Amino acid sequence: MDAVRRGPTRAELERLYQLHHRPENLHPDPLVMARGFGDAGDGEVAGLVAAALAYGRVDKILEALEAVFAVLGPRPRSEVLRGDPDRWARELRGFVYRFHRGRDVAALLVLVRRALERWGSLRALFREGDDGGPIGPVLARFCSALLAGDPRPALPGRTVPPGHPVRHLLASPERGGAAKRLCLFLRWMVRRDALDPGYWWGAVDPARLVVPLDTHVARVGRRLGFTRRKGADWKTACEITGALRAYDPLDPVRFDFCLFRYGMGVVEGRGR
Repeated sequence: MDAVRRGPTRAELERLYQLHHRPENLHPDPLVMARGFGDAGDGEVAGLVAAALAYGRVDKILEALEAVFAVLGPRPRSEVLRGDPDRWARELRGFVYRFHRGRDVAALLVLVRRALERWGSLRALFREGDDGGPIGPVLARFCSALLAGDPRPALPGRTVPPGHPVRHLLASPERGGAAKRLCLFLRWMVRRDALDPGYWWGAVDPARLVVPLDTHVARVGRRLGFTRRKGADWKTACEITGALRAYDPLDPVRFDFCLFRYGMGVVEGRGR
């Protein structure tokens, strides 16, 4: 895979996929925290929490997620619906990950609770706003609905204040950002294979997904001629995804994990 400023051949890209897209290559990807749930309700809650904190160094992400999942326990959906937010805040009092604190995680869990109380599942919430069009506006509506929930008692007011750190955990493509973590969540929910658990299997066409764009995938995209854009924003993510559709129009995002691993040089500790 030494191609520079040109698209790889189909055989080259498939070889890269076969090399990296394996369960033994997964650790320490945050997906390890979202796999293995027998109940889709548990899986989707675990997936959203894991994806929301998937920024920074992958080893540090996993450390942060282990602390959060110690609070969520083996049945995340039940804990989110029936657990005590005050207890979450107490147990996460010492939690610090980058610019997020335990109270921010508690607020996220309360917002997920409000969504489950209203829609029954995150899948139902997503599908209510899904008009079958481009996935960006659908993700934006999904984020807006989550953030519109009442965050009490984790936060003092009825609404999440503008600029509050919990909004960063649910950053949507509405303002042009790559929305990497939401695209990562959606990849995990929609696709089903050796890595992705597909808790929403059949609910969304995988052809509509957009790659979760980070610095590694952006760099590989430029190297392989998938984009000439320098920014890692929503337009770049869509452009790289469009290029990948030439290789697999039905499931272009299946190449995401292998491009990420290739881009980071399979070196643990770099960012996702």
